[in-house]
Amino acid sequence: MTNPSTDWARPTHVLVRERSDPGFTIPGWVEVGDRVIGLVATDLWAIDGVYDVVGGARRRSDAELRGSEPAVDHCGVSLTAVEARARRALPRNMTTLHGAHADLVIAAIRCESISPTPWYRVDHRCSGRELTAYDASIARVWGCNTCGRDPRTEYTPRFGAHATGLRIDPRIDLDITIAVCPSCHDILHQPIAPTASELMYGMRPSCPRCGARHADLVTVNHADAPLPIGVVASPSLSDHVPDFHCGVCDHEW
Repeated sequence: MTNPSTDWARPTHVLVRERSDPGFTIPGWVEVGDRVIGLVATDLWAIDGVYDVVGGARRRSDAELRGSEPAVDHCGVSLTAVEARARRALPRNMTTLHGAHADLVIAAIRCESISPTPWYRVDHRCSGRELTAYDASIARVWGCNTCGRDPRTEYTPRFGAHATGLRIDPRIDLDITIAVCPSCHDILHQPIAPTASELMYGMRPSCPRCGARHADLVTVNHADAPLPIGVVASPSLSDHVPDFHCGVCDHEW
C-alpha cells in the first residue's frame, strides 16, 4: 500500500505578505515543484491559500504560485484556528516546514476550509460587549450600521456590538462600537475581513462623478435619534433632496 504522505515529501514553505501587498515575493531558495502556505499579516493572521510553485511564463528561471489543494476561500482561514486543530504553532515568518509538521498544517487547513471555526472562538475583540445606549438608539431607528437592515420588520435581527478598533480619544481606552446584524458581524470577523466602512460603502453605489466608493445616505430626518456612521443630514427640506452624497468629491445624486 502506498504511503499517503509520500506525495508531500517535497519541501513546503511558509511565505508572508502584508494585506496591502498584491502577492507574495518568492525568495530564491523556493524552487519549482515546491509547495507554499501563504500567510497574510492581518490583525489575527490568516492563511490565504496553499500553492504549487510552477515555472514562470517569461523565463525558465521565473517562478510563480498556482492555487493548489486544499482550496481556500477568498476570505481566508484563521491561522489561530489552524494552529488549534494541528496542536502546533506555525511560524509567522518565511521558513521551510519539515514533512510531518507540514502534513499536520495542510490537514488542518483542509478541515478549517470545509468547516470553519466560529469566529468568536478565535477572535475575542467583541466578547462580552453589549450595545451601548447610544448604539441601541441608533439601531432602533436605522438598523444595521453596515447593511442597513430594517429594524422595524416582523423578524428584527438581534443587533450586536462590533468593535471597530477606532478610539474616540487615544488617551483613553474607549473603543468605538457600532450596531450590526448577525450576518454583517460574521463578515466583519472573517480572517481576511473588510473594515466596517469598507463593508458599508461596498454595498452602496459608486459616485457617478469620481467613481469613489464613499456614498453617504442623505436624510431629512432631524429626529432626536443620532445619525449612524455613513448617514448625513440634508439642510434642505425641499422635494429634491438627493439620495446619496459622495464623501470624496461632495457630488450628490
